[in-house]
Amino acid sequence: MKIIQEIKKLNEYVLRAMEHSFLNKYVDVPRMNKDKCLIAYSLLRESGLEGEELQEYYAAVMLVQSALDTHEYILQIQKDNVKGRQLTVLAGDYYSSLYYFMLSLCEDLPLIRALSLAIQDVNESKMRLYYSKQSKPEEITSGIKSLEAGILSRVARHFGKEEFIPFISEFLFVSAASQCPDPLFSDYHHQIKNDLLLSRHRLKTQKQPDILKPFMEKRMRALLEAPHYLLPEEG
Repeated sequence: MKIIQEIKKLNEYVLRAMEHSFLNKYVDVPRMNKDKCLIAYSLLRESGLEGEELQEYYAAVMLVQSALDTHEYILQIQKDNVKGRQLTVLAGDYYSSLYYFMLSLCEDLPLIRALSLAIQDVNESKMRLYYSKQSKPEEITSGIKSLEAGILSRVARHFGKEEFIPFISEFLFVSAASQCPDPLFSDYHHQIKNDLLLSRHRLKTQKQPDILKPFMEKRMRALLEAPHYLLPEEG
């Protein structure tokens, strides 16, 4: 089975696990970031997981990631839509709770601890990123990287794949900055633009999972060719 097809099948399993009749009525279907899906899948495959074991680990990791991404979506909901914001928080909490169940099936207590620490890391980065009035320009890029790669970096470390963490951090930063539809950090565009160019350069030499290599050239080209509010001259 081709990798993309297998990831699609795994995502369908995750989405079925997320189904909740009440939440589905009021909250949009969770959006799973395809770049994070690729990274999660490649890390687990590089670690020798397959079959049902791969499915349960992948579901647990992506449930945590989706929970955090769902909470992130709150920033895009109109402030006067109180019910929508409250239900989105509830949805994120619901998805987060499901990952404990998935990991209990794997009987992997160390990974539960690793992901719990990752959630703490990401939330602390989010607080500094969005609510600090005195952030230095270089701290914005660092915060975005921590926010985007926090979960998957912990997963890499848990499975002894630390050599891929620099790649994960830079790639997900490029992905996030290139796809952001809203200039959330308009005061720091110059810094982020420079850091984005550096990250794209570093990705050429950083070690990545072998399973990703056939996709990376095409994926990076797609990111570079997409309309980009930070790099309009290269869009």
